[in-house]
Amino acid sequence: MPDLAALGPWLRRFLCEHIVTERNLARNTRTSYRDTFSLLLPFVSRKLRKPVDRLVVSDLTSGHVLQFLTHLEADRGCSARTRNQRLATIRAFARFVGSRDPAHVEWCGHIRAIASKRSMPPPVGWLTRAEMESMLAAPDRKTRRGRSEYALLLFLYNTGARVSEATQLRVRDLQIGSRNGGHNLVILHGKGARTRQCPLWPETERVLVDEITRRAGEDAVFISRLGTPFTRFGIYRLIERCAARVPELAGRTITPHVIRHTTACHLVLAGVDINTIRAWLGHVSISTTNIYAEIDLTLKANAVALCEVGQPRSARSWKEDKDLMTFLKAL
Repeated sequence: MPDLAALGPWLRRFLCEHIVTERNLARNTRTSYRDTFSLLLPFVSRKLRKPVDRLVVSDLTSGHVLQFLTHLEADRGCSARTRNQRLATIRAFARFVGSRDPAHVEWCGHIRAIASKRSMPPPVGWLTRAEMESMLAAPDRKTRRGRSEYALLLFLYNTGARVSEATQLRVRDLQIGSRNGGHNLVILHGKGARTRQCPLWPETERVLVDEITRRAGEDAVFISRLGTPFTRFGIYRLIERCAARVPELAGRTITPHVIRHTTACHLVLAGVDINTIRAWLGHVSISTTNIYAEIDLTLKANAVALCEVGQPRSARSWKEDKDLMTFLKAL
């Protein structure tokens, strides 16, 4: 079997060289790409009754890819957005192969011609100020464990950090206890190895100082009850437990990303401009941040009031404004 026909070498180059070295994609993106092919290859292997290590590039026909996408939705219960995400990965692989081997250009065209399914973005879930305060009041701050949980919740609300940014936070990333009028800051390591600084409230500084006492710069800021750094799953479970103690949140799914949305929405309500919010959340494009400008009914009601039909107008004609006419003629 010619090397250029075998699927394995192409896939290895794509996952180990192209998306890591050439494109420098984020770790979570690389994991998503890997998971797509971990699902796709066994599916095609079963269809063809052919071992995975003997698959060739042409075995990934557009028909098999379409069947795989249907399998994701029908059998695995994936949403249309997840289906489109998996398809985007397969298209990227096809583009990679087609751009390097002319013999696979036609195959690449068939794969890239598969259309994405239209999907509506999910509504942005967020908490009101009262609901967020109830969440913060859920941990028992009389105990050491409760104070640590409160510190984590308050940090997420203050910074709007992603859950991955919270789990990766180290003591050295905190600039607190500043002197000479300096600001208390945290350095967050976001997607694509990008970093940003976020100011901390005095209350956030106070609880974080209590958390990191007697820790080295390389130590994690947020430690679980087992004495190990918090994981993504641990933070999800913590927020789930706290939300269960708030009666107003019964029946709602509260995640770390809901708290991130809450931070953004509260900044919008406070009158912070959208570009500042973009920098605060670490969005690359302001179009991502624009969703927060559309969610608050109060802002929409104020906008409608500005253009309400039937409001009384001044009966005075512009021609009667002698000072205005004099001004215009003098120009």
